[in-house]
Amino acid sequence: MSLHQLLANAAQIAPGAPAFHYQGRSADWRSLRGRVARRAGLFETPAAAAGERVAVLMANVPEHLEALFAVPWAGRVLVPLNTRLSRSEQRDILVHCGCRLLWHDERNNGRAQELASELDGLALRRFEPVDEWDGEADTLRGRSELPFVPARPRAAAAIVYTGGTTGAPKGVELSHEALLLQALAAKDNFGLNDTTVFMHTAPMFHVADLTAGLGVTAATARHGFLPEFSPSALLDAIDKEGVNVAILVPTMIAATLDAARDRPGSLQRLRTILYGAAPIQEPLLRRLIREAPGVGLIQVYGQTEVGGACSVLPARYHVLDGPFAGRIGSAGQVIAAFSLRIADEFGSELPRGTIGELRVSGPGLMSSYWNDSRLTAETLRDGWLRTGDLGVMDDDGFVTIVGRSKDMIISGGENVFAGEVESALMGHDAVQAAAVIGVPDDKWGEAVHAVVVLKPARQVSEAELIAHCRERIAHYKCPRSVALRSGALPMSGVGKVRKVDLLREWQDARR
Repeated sequence: MSLHQLLANAAQIAPGAPAFHYQGRSADWRSLRGRVARRAGLFETPAAAAGERVAVLMANVPEHLEALFAVPWAGRVLVPLNTRLSRSEQRDILVHCGCRLLWHDERNNGRAQELASELDGLALRRFEPVDEWDGEADTLRGRSELPFVPARPRAAAAIVYTGGTTGAPKGVELSHEALLLQALAAKDNFGLNDTTVFMHTAPMFHVADLTAGLGVTAATARHGFLPEFSPSALLDAIDKEGVNVAILVPTMIAATLDAARDRPGSLQRLRTILYGAAPIQEPLLRRLIREAPGVGLIQVYGQTEVGGACSVLPARYHVLDGPFAGRIGSAGQVIAAFSLRIADEFGSELPRGTIGELRVSGPGLMSSYWNDSRLTAETLRDGWLRTGDLGVMDDDGFVTIVGRSKDMIISGGENVFAGEVESALMGHDAVQAAAVIGVPDDKWGEAVHAVVVLKPARQVSEAELIAHCRERIAHYKCPRSVALRSGALPMSGVGKVRKVDLLREWQDARR
């Protein structure tokens, strides 16, 4: 089965059902399939060019959904570009994966033109906005449909570049089989069906939204789109369009809860919030449970190299009391078709309750890092993927992530997990956001350094924050320095703190 078979099946099963609704316009599955097949038919070279990479630079708009299926329908490999990257970063990705064609929407036309001016041989194709579909300006009018041709299951379907919080982005090659597995897992684990109205709030270039969106298609559910996230726009979509499922990263959750204070009924209309992609602090999660009691919460753990999700904490465990309480700090249990284990540095499985590296096995894993055999060999070992995440598994198979292995700070010979220190800082009622990094120290080797953003109109000193931590965690884990930041923490395109930027800022301040 091929990735684009999801669309072909949706058009066969529910041809007249709405595929999406956006700004007053909609399309059913039959018409979307037709557009995708005609778009794929625009390629001048046939399937002999299979494997050619096609980059997509688009916001969360219906054209992005069209591109998602048109690229594999034409036998090509999808390369979703992070719209939040700098021009030079996007250029480097295009060069790295050898893209000769860039599909873009209207709002990214300027950037696309800049990239084409810098890269010889890069062809551009602008997608018409949905209000031009079937109009005189529609380039697909009168075009022939490219017949459906299935792809080999292990053939590359997409190369998704990672967020790059620890350095340069890496191209993760995902097969048709891997993405199909994730689509079916999303449909099952997230409870998607033909009554679902899913809002693309997270960036569609990110693997979390990509695979969730594929699950929406597998369920013949309805897609909705937010080109730019704002809590008021989300609440409006819930009220006016019947949106009932959305992916929200922690920063979105906090902003939406604040906005919902003036609209208490809107948030309650959601059926499900999927969260993950970035660690969530327990105080925020407890607030979400209290203030949105009727909404099902699902924690999703995974990464680009896994093709999406590999463990899920279902809604029944998002409670503060009762027999299922006590699990909200967990990333849940492994999903079907995957295996998880906690391993030592040599790959040997560790006893339950022991902290080690989380490793994943299963058919949904990446095939390779594009053009990087060395890194691929380091990451994929004996059928197991090294996630780089440190975790612990209990006797019931629930996994708790304690931090990134690169976020482990070794100070005075003691291991300090940044996530634990960040949780302690977030327990202070004046703290809005916190990130912890290890910085070079002559005495300790590494010292714990915290970067803190305070809530509006709140004041607290560095000494007070350190004292607050000393009451909650071992003294050797506490920050030795705290930087109070006036603006937001630097974030990647997928909502993760760019700690490499914080380290650079610390280094600049020391000069």
